[in-house]
Amino acid sequence: MADSTDSIAAIATAPGRGGIAIIRISGPLALYVASKLTKKENTTDAQDGSEVFPFKPRYAYFSKFYDGDEVIDEGVLLYFKGPHSYTGEDVIEIQGHGGNIVPQRVLSAVLKFKGVRQAEPGEFTRRAFLNGRMDLTAAEAVEDLISAGSESAAKAALASLSGAFANRLDELTQKLTNFRVRIEACLDFPEEHEDFFDSGKANDELKELLSLAQQAQTIANQGVKLNEGARIVLAGQPNAGKSSLLNALAGADRAIVTNIPGTTRDVLTVNIEIGGIPVTITDTAGIRDTPSDEIEAIGIQKALDELKQADLILLMIDSSKEAYDALEALNHIKKVFDNPKNILVVKSKQDLPPNEQTQQLLNSEPLNQYPQISTSTKQDGGLDVLRTKLQEILGIIPSEGVFSARRRHLSELQESYLAIQRAIQMLELGDLVLTAREITLAQNHLGTITGKVTSDDILGIIFSTFCIGK
Repeated sequence: MADSTDSIAAIATAPGRGGIAIIRISGPLALYVASKLTKKENTTDAQDGSEVFPFKPRYAYFSKFYDGDEVIDEGVLLYFKGPHSYTGEDVIEIQGHGGNIVPQRVLSAVLKFKGVRQAEPGEFTRRAFLNGRMDLTAAEAVEDLISAGSESAAKAALASLSGAFANRLDELTQKLTNFRVRIEACLDFPEEHEDFFDSGKANDELKELLSLAQQAQTIANQGVKLNEGARIVLAGQPNAGKSSLLNALAGADRAIVTNIPGTTRDVLTVNIEIGGIPVTITDTAGIRDTPSDEIEAIGIQKALDELKQADLILLMIDSSKEAYDALEALNHIKKVFDNPKNILVVKSKQDLPPNEQTQQLLNSEPLNQYPQISTSTKQDGGLDVLRTKLQEILGIIPSEGVFSARRRHLSELQESYLAIQRAIQMLELGDLVLTAREITLAQNHLGTITGKVTSDDILGIIFSTFCIGK
């Protein structure tokens, strides 16, 4: 990351045709650049000789914008005085005409000033974090809000941006701190605090802390699902109804449906919502040992590659016909994905009379070891039970009260949870020193989430995913 004392500038709006484009400037030279860009010079107060800036904070000024003596655009200029700005520094926002050319001309004029450079990805938000305008969970929520794939994901990101995640972590951290203080008091003044340890109060408090940590993990895990979405892959024998199910869930004819086995040769993906969670559903070629040609063989290999990345696999079986190669498809799936909790057997075409041999197959091992559900794309309500089951298997909970989260948050929460578990074990052994040590580790892992314990490497990874101008 470049020098954080420089002034930075970038276009904050998306490129392309549009009514307005915004150029942001942040840093000690922001006001100076604004005055030169608009040819509105600072003046001197006649009474005390102090410098008077041409712009008042939080006022909108209409002006022409100049590159030397050439007018390059006109629009509105806003000044936000630090520390009461997004970055905590002096910030200028220039709102000019949109498009591909004019905003670039204005930005180029700004970057000509010595001491002003192009902002790096996420640098405005990184400065906001470094200047104490937001903690790390809120900073990451900015990017999550921009890239939200559903209304529920946007609400969760806004909750984190408003401090919901940080508040929960701060509450847990404070309780850990209070517990650690009392444990260390037992070490320093055992005669005065022996009741806390000997009476079992300490053990009860630790178990309560463990429960709070687990609750935070559960909600954060839901936040990750809202943020990343879930991946569902349709697999099974050819002509089992995979493409029909994909079209029904998508509400549109996205896949070609025929009675000819092997119609689907490539993977086809659609994005939908289930219970407010963005879900990517992938239709794959029918899996069998003897493909009809080289093209189908390539499609089957692609299907197996998709299975490796799935959160949930729907093994489609046509219940109206003899499922002669259903076990063959299951064996292929188990080679790359063998989690019984995340494989759901979907018995398709329930509007047709059932095949007796297929029913026997479904009721015997190994298929009877997996959850099964019946569907029909031809009947009204034929998919309602399936949608409910998908929510249950994916662990989808109501989005109310959920905040956005990331994989790194889950990892740190898990480490904090394990540290509290170890603290309980040390307390039961009577080792108060190691108990206090484990509680310290639990606090540090929580601090890594909010940014109270961090490093430049972590910050570099986080903010590198942001867009320039944010």
